Amino acid sequence: MTKVVLITGASSGIGKAIAFFLHNKGYVVYGTSRNPEKVKDVPFKMVALDVLNLPSIKDAVNKVVLNEGRLDVLINNAGKGITGPIEDIPLKEMKENFDTNFFGPIEVMKAVLPQMRSNKTGMIINITSIAGYMGLPFRGIYSASKGALELVTEAMNMEVKEFGVKIINVA
Repeated sequence: MTKVVLITGASSGIGKAIAFFLHNKGYVVYGTSRNPEKVKDVPFKMVALDVLNLPSIKDAVNKVVLNEGRLDVLINNAGKGITGPIEDIPLKEMKENFDTNFFGPIEVMKAVLPQMRSNKTGMIINITSIAGYMGLPFRGIYSASKGALELVTEAMNMEVKEFGVKIINVA
């Protein structure tokens, strides 16, 4: 049976490349973007999803499940970079980075888990970064957000393993 995949942040970069790759391998791919109407010439379906907007997360997941009957794989790819000396980065910008790179992916996982748990199968892949393994100069906040996602992924994987759901990091 063909797997149904939802990829956040599939309008460009790594997310878009993953979406093309999986589509070409025969997967049913749904990419997401805050503005899917701006994404042109892609062979996969695009749906609106903003990791900072809980209703949009729920709507996107519901749309995929309604259209396909299930959701087999989530690739949490949406992310945001931030650079600069930590002492110069306003707290508001630090929080915005964590909202996108850490809390947003958690909310997407929370939205797909009930459906995966009921099907007793599922895979969640969180795209993190090698920067999450160490503090890098002028990238400390980004490193911290990706490192936090690494640790939560490990914990959540242990929490849902008994339900047939696997959660992993790809750095």
